[in-house]
Amino acid sequence: MMHSVGFLGLGSFFGLIIFAIVVAILIFEIAMIISAIQNKHISQTARVWWVIGMFLVHPIVAVIYYFTDYQKTR
Repeated sequence: MMHSVGFLGLGSFFGLIIFAIVVAILIFEIAMIISAIQNKHISQTARVWWVIGMFLVHPIVAVIYYFTDYQKTR
């Protein structure tokens, strides 16, 4: 009996791909949190709100931070 996900071991392959994507998103989010905490070009209040937002809404706020205030660190 053939299972579509388990056929030729593709289920574990897709599991590894999903795991790698989740780890990459987590690393990106941690990097953006560290950047927001250390970013001296934005106000203290903005830093606090960015970090709170990244903890509550996760990667969406991290991506928004990347395209708005992360660029100010350079």
